[in-house]
Amino acid sequence: MTYTLIIDEKQTNTVILPATLQASRQTSAAFGSLVTPCRVISSPRLVDRVIVSHDVARCLSIPFAADVHVFLTDEAVHFGPLVGILTAGFTKSLHRPVGSRSFFFAKLLAQEKQVGGFAFLFGAPHIDWENGMTNGYFYTERGWERHTVPLPNVVYNRLPNRRVEKEETFQTMTKTLQTTYGIPIFNGCFFNKWDIYRRLALHPKAQPYLPATSAHVTQHTIEQFLARYREAYIKPADGSLGRGIYHVAKKNAYECRFRDESGEIQTVLFPTAMAVWHHLLAHAPLHRYVIQQAVPLLAVNGRPADFRVHVNKNEHGIWQVSAIAAKIAGKQSITTHMNSGGIVKTLEEIFPDAAEREIMLARLSDAALTLSRCLDEASETLIGEIGFDLGVDQQGRIWMFEANSKPGRSIFKHPKLKDADERTARLPLAYAVHLSKTAITEPEALWPC
Repeated sequence: MTYTLIIDEKQTNTVILPATLQASRQTSAAFGSLVTPCRVISSPRLVDRVIVSHDVARCLSIPFAADVHVFLTDEAVHFGPLVGILTAGFTKSLHRPVGSRSFFFAKLLAQEKQVGGFAFLFGAPHIDWENGMTNGYFYTERGWERHTVPLPNVVYNRLPNRRVEKEETFQTMTKTLQTTYGIPIFNGCFFNKWDIYRRLALHPKAQPYLPATSAHVTQHTIEQFLARYREAYIKPADGSLGRGIYHVAKKNAYECRFRDESGEIQTVLFPTAMAVWHHLLAHAPLHRYVIQQAVPLLAVNGRPADFRVHVNKNEHGIWQVSAIAAKIAGKQSITTHMNSGGIVKTLEEIFPDAAEREIMLARLSDAALTLSRCLDEASETLIGEIGFDLGVDQQGRIWMFEANSKPGRSIFKHPKLKDADERTARLPLAYAVHLSKTAITEPEALWPC
């Protein structure tokens, strides 16, 4: 339940709560990382409101009135949560603080009205470590605003790429937030394809969904994969958006297809697997690539299709499917990625028969939720959102090709996925409420001894 937080200009050093919250013995109020002593009283006349005197609000740096959640501990009343969304690439413009990505973050932050609490955008330069404060970007009815607030209760990591993620500044910052301040961070890093495969391969429930994959891309493994599967993909373990992927097949010769720097599909023939390996990988660090079995996919209008299944944890910390769409490969493309000419279709568009559609929806959802739970169990970090690329082969078996911790948003350009777009923006904030409550009232559940 949320409560309308009212800042009272007449009262001093006081917080007034509804009697239904059953406050007792609390002697302070908290917002984010700040705590201030105050008088805490209850009023039977309040039902869905909480009143904070102006001086307490100022001490806590509460930026404005809003609908909030209230969490009680033995000592304090916590208002919020205060959710920080971490990113990089800030500009000097208040109207477009992160350039072309500002619209995405505006849509995300706008969901705080549905969820309750305060959410803001920030980067490493915006933290004042000496005073434990953050000068963050809030999106309000008036547009983007900057307010100085405490360090957040929880951080949702939306760093834009792996290069930024690996910078020492961000590594140090996230470690300090977690270890010094005890602030939980979810989706803290980009997934590595081999690491994800290795973890899931140990889980019996995940194994049926995994295509054969190897991190040791050598002449021998290329020969093995093509002898057994006839086709395979060689791709960067840390790649994204379909970049740097090679499709290899054994026909009369070894055929290699890839997208060149200008975006054109190229086909090169090699006499031996050694020639393939030497051309593609002889000068590349081998640990950065994996080779994966190619699966004959379900086709739509003669073109291979797979499915993006977006899953999120909700306000109870439970996985749920938030969006599903089909991605259909572009003409002669080797992948279904949008930047390779792929197009998005809804399940209704490719499965017009309602019964067939419901069966496929249920099977894809079950696969994604099973994989989410398995990955969660195998991970040492907090995960609240995953974008899966799932394929269905010509016999109806479901396969997992990719799991992304920073899933792309291109599928939501489809006009019939507007509700899914809003849902995938709302659920990270809902999960942040759950994490904040847990961190405040049951910290041992997040960081057991």
